[in-house]
Amino acid sequence: MANYMSPAAREFLRETLAGGESELVEFKHNLNNLKVAVRLIAGMANSKGGVIIVGVDDNGDPIGLSQNALAMARGTALRAAESLFPNHAPPGLAIQDYLSPEGPVIAIHVPALPEQMKPLRTADGSVYVRRGSETLKEVSSPPPEPDSGLGNRELAIFVAMSFQEEREPALVDYYEAMKRAIGRSGARFRIDRVDEIHGDYEVTAHIEKMITTADVMIADFTLNSPNVYYEAGIARGANVYTIRTARKDTDIPFDVRTKKFILYANATQLEESLIEPLQKAAAEANKYPPKKA
Repeated sequence: MANYMSPAAREFLRETLAGGESELVEFKHNLNNLKVAVRLIAGMANSKGGVIIVGVDDNGDPIGLSQNALAMARGTALRAAESLFPNHAPPGLAIQDYLSPEGPVIAIHVPALPEQMKPLRTADGSVYVRRGSETLKEVSSPPPEPDSGLGNRELAIFVAMSFQEEREPALVDYYEAMKRAIGRSGARFRIDRVDEIHGDYEVTAHIEKMITTADVMIADFTLNSPNVYYEAGIARGANVYTIRTARKDTDIPFDVRTKKFILYANATQLEESLIEPLQKAAAEANKYPPKKA
């Protein structure tokens, strides 16, 4: 190891590499694939935590990283953390540089999440855990049966959000998070989104009918799409129970900002934040008779 490394750092790296891969340790030649980083970090966070050493071979022998590969690995790990954790990096997540005779290596320290935050899900809703030295995808459990306290009637929920997925690919993840939260709420919801309705109809009139007959609306203002403001206005005029959401970097106009919003950093946080409001919305909607289509 390089002479300037502290004895503690040198000993940590030596012991970790000598111990081989395990439930707590993963070796990677490099880390430039975001999906791989997300799976590894999520798996460790859902288990006992651990460390990912980048710049070593499968046997734990250092091979070093070029400066470009080092920057790529750091950036990939940070982007993975930002996409996973409700409040970005949790306490204890850290990236530490080491220098071996073969070149730089890095250690990504992943904390185990508190039980109340588990399971941590990836953007597509998958749950990964560590089993021995492997990161495995858990089989999804079936959605919960509707909670009798929330009523058994199917409720219509209209989702208003931007469709500009070419501008912001994460919109797909946000919509999937909404669907997962709806499934986890325990209420019976039928999801309506205008781009998923097929048929020959006059678009504006059909949108207005879908909104005014909906029991609940989720209005996501991320990207400040004009269609969302229009549809939220229709819902307000029709007295439709509305849950407003927006990514934290959204610049919400003053006259709308006074309303209650769920602000989220990523799909994980959006999913978790929606469950209780959806349950309240279902309980409120079930106080009234079904709306006529």
